[in-house]
Formats: sequence, structure tokens, C-alpha cells
Amino acid sequence: MKFNLFILFIIVFISGCERQIDINQTDNNIPPAVPVGLHIAYSSDGLIAIEWQSNVEADLKGYNIYRSTDSVNFTILNFTENNYYLDDSLNYNTTYYYKITAIDIWSKESQQTGFVDTEPKNMYPPSTPRGLSINARNWEGKLSVYLSWLPNTEGDIAGFNIYKSLLPNFNADSSTFYAFIKDINFSDTTNLTLYTQYYYRIKAVDKGRLLSDQTNIVNDEIYEIPQIVFPQDGAQTSYFNYFIIKAINVPTNYKIIVQDNIFYGEIWSTDFYSSTTNDTVSVLFNPAYINSNSIYYWRVVTYSQDASNPNSVSPLYKFVINQ
Repeated sequence: MKFNLFILFIIVFISGCERQIDINQTDNNIPPAVPVGLHIAYSSDGLIAIEWQSNVEADLKGYNIYRSTDSVNFTILNFTENNYYLDDSLNYNTTYYYKITAIDIWSKESQQTGFVDTEPKNMYPPSTPRGLSINARNWEGKLSVYLSWLPNTEGDIAGFNIYKSLLPNFNADSSTFYAFIKDINFSDTTNLTLYTQYYYRIKAVDKGRLLSDQTNIVNDEIYEIPQIVFPQDGAQTSYFNYFIIKAINVPTNYKIIVQDNIFYGEIWSTDFYSSTTNDTVSVLFNPAYINSNSIYYWRVVTYSQDASNPNSVSPLYKFVINQ
């Protein structure tokens, strides 16, 4: 497992000393002392951490970081107020050289330190991706399975391998490899069918092609869109108390939404679970108000995972209440 950046931060932060700047200073025309103790605190997998002892001047502003790849031509890399610096997303097989200077609030700069150098070789595989979630979708006439996860903390991540299977206990290996992507989400749209369980895992891949451990398996299936029975699309009807739909092939959670325009304006909705399959379901319609001779729009949504990610989403239907 790769070195955890948060742990590294805490270690380096604790090793530093707090300093206070006296705002009532006057310029003594003396630059700060050259910082001492510069050393490599960490070097691996494209990440280098350098650290040094804090200067004691009351008018110290911070430190300039200089870097080179040939030990001769140093250019300024960054400024920091801390007594450490993390340099990330580096080439594994390049030697990097560092010097630092101290800067006071009058912009006077010390002489440069001697350099330290290191090569941040690719030594450890990435950590296992976290937060993998899945959402099967039947939206706007298109079938897909959407995966998302949290970004890895390592700076040398090249991307992620997607593994797919129809088997519930599969291993993420060459036989189940499906795609390589650079993002932290993926939409599978190839050769999908309704009511088929699809299983996925992912692995992180670093720039040296080292792989993380596989994630846990996530799975989902794509539902059909429930059929509407009453009111039919475009119907003109008297006031009614129940929507009627035909349930899909599996017990699941549903939501019916009514709005007063095609874009927004929800006036009523209800969530419900039904164990009924392939038969009609009546759903009580009890809005706080509804106007005659006005067009209303409604749709039916199903959920297979959680209530924030719909599975199937019907088209928007409309009806008019007659007087």
C-alpha cells in the first residue's frame, strides 16, 4: 500500500515549529539566516517530501523552494510558510535536486542552502479505490450502468481498470477486464438487457502500471419503465383519486411525481414500495390542490439501489382535469 499523504502531512506538520511574526518590526537590512537541516523526508512513487529546521527570525515570511534536474540550473518552484514541502506527480526515474532560501517580510532573501537530491521510484501499488457505487439506468430510452468512486490520494494515478462479469463472485483479472479509464466514473452502455444482474469491480493503476487490490463487487440490474393505465397520456378527465400503473417484473420502490409544467413545478409526489409484479397497482392521489382546465404532467420512477438514483424513468405524461 502506498504511503498515505495524510499521515505524511501530519508527521511533517508535527515536526515543524510554530512561529509568530511581530508586525511591529522595523527593517534591520539583514537577510534571514540560511535554513539548516534540509533533508529528504520521503521519496517514492512520484512524491518527494523535503523538510528543514524552522528559522527563528521574528520577521520571517517563509521559504522559497528551488528545484533542478541537473544539480546546476535551479529555478524557483514555490513559496511556503511551512518548514516542509511536498512535490508531487513527478517522474519515477528522474533525479530531483532541491535547495531552499528564507524570506523575510521585507522581501530580503537568504543565501541558498546546499542541495539534497533523490529519485522518486515507483515502489508501491496504489491504494484500493474507495466509495464504489452503481446505478443501473433506463433513462430517456437509453440503457446504461453508471459507476462512480472517490479519487485516490496518490499523485501518480494513471487511471482505473474496470472489470465486469455476470457472475456474482468473480475476480478482477485479465479474463474479466472490461475497460481502462482516466476518470472517476464510468458509464457502461454496451449490449445491456433488462433484468440482468451486472457485476463490477475496479482497480487503480499508477503511471508505472502497478495495480491496486480489487474493490468489493457492486451490482445492479436495469428495470423496465412501468406502464401507465390511468390516466393515459393526453387524457382529459374529471377529478380522480388514484393513479393506476402496471408494476414491473420485480418488487421494488416507486415514485410518482406530478408537476404543473414540463421542466419543474412539482406539486405532489409519493414514494411507495410494491411487491406486486406484472399487475396493476393503484396509488392514492391526494394533492393539496389541483385546478380544472389546467395541464398537469406526471411520470413514474423506479429505484433499485437508493432513492437518490432512479433506475427507470418514464417519459413525461400529461392530463387535464375537466370541470
